[in-house]
Amino acid sequence: MASREIEPAPLHTSRYTPDGDATVESRISHDQQLIAAAVTDLVPTANFRALVLIGGYARGEGGFRFVDGSPEPYNDYDYFVVVGGMNQPAVQALKPQLLELGHTLTKQVGVEVDLEVLKTENLPGAEYSLMHAEMLWGHRVVAGEPGILAGMPPMPFANLGLAEFTRLMLNRGSLLLMNRRALVTGATCEPQQREQFMKYLFKAVLACGDARLAAAGRYHPAYVEKWQRLQHMQWTGHARFLTQYEMALEAKFHPAYGQYASADLTKCLRQVTELWLETLAHMESVRLGSHTGSWSEYASPSISKGQSAPGLRGLLRNVGVTLRDYGPLELLTNLRWSLRYPRERLISILPGLLDGPGLVHDSQLATALSLTAGGGWHEMTRSYLEQWHRYS
Repeated sequence: MASREIEPAPLHTSRYTPDGDATVESRISHDQQLIAAAVTDLVPTANFRALVLIGGYARGEGGFRFVDGSPEPYNDYDYFVVVGGMNQPAVQALKPQLLELGHTLTKQVGVEVDLEVLKTENLPGAEYSLMHAEMLWGHRVVAGEPGILAGMPPMPFANLGLAEFTRLMLNRGSLLLMNRRALVTGATCEPQQREQFMKYLFKAVLACGDARLAAAGRYHPAYVEKWQRLQHMQWTGHARFLTQYEMALEAKFHPAYGQYASADLTKCLRQVTELWLETLAHMESVRLGSHTGSWSEYASPSISKGQSAPGLRGLLRNVGVTLRDYGPLELLTNLRWSLRYPRERLISILPGLLDGPGLVHDSQLATALSLTAGGGWHEMTRSYLEQWHRYS
């Protein structure tokens, strides 16, 4: 792997967007106050520690558009509601309340509001993941204790394993599979459906940029810096990739999906799927230290996809998940997959589900999904997406 860049300095920004004017920033700031008030009203005062905004708006990279002359945020508002001194039954009771509150707030502010619970007791042992590393680097405490996340261990980007980006590619590739099913079922006729279709394509393109940077040891969490670094790299198809990436960046910061109203969605999906497959093959070759071979070879459970925890503890966890979710017969008849965490099954066969018949044998797809052979593409993709929602 290439030498790594210097670790990004901690982010300090008071902005929510890269280039929105005072009206845009004020609108988003008002939303934060409204959401903070609702959350602090719901969570018991004795247990509330902080409301932490994560994602694009926390990093000053949120998107916006104007609707009838008024600024509207576009990306989701994602939060962790940090609580302390709350036992597990109380936490479990709080989760559906926050879910319901999120639905109510979504209607009020016009973008999806996602509220997840995070216990202070779990901060020191937080998983070393891309999501947590980005959260530590760029977050904003909207209400509560300003230094609440100081209880988390350091998570330098330079030490993130490439398997974290395999996981990212799994998640974004699954959006492409949802798009393919939408085309097959005709669920792309309405403007809102077409907008979601294009949004999923652009998310996949941006993930390919992350994977390319990570494979080169040059990952950075800020999109402006990502764009600069990607422009200075070279690989076969680089110019074509940059064209798609620039379009995806523009859609992230200044969404205007009306311009794609007459786009050939089948062609767009094919182009982005090809890009995703090329990127995954390159990154996995770097991660594994050797060429991945055919996608049929990659679909074998003998090739680790890096999604299982190491050691005996990880093995026992995987067996436990298999017994819980697939049943004891799976352990007896499908041992090699049973010893791996289910995400490994999914990323292994996703190229075959995306790129059509013949790329991966149907028997391999069915075995990984714990299905009877002969169920067909619709049944396999339905089962795949159901499992992906469970383990993503």
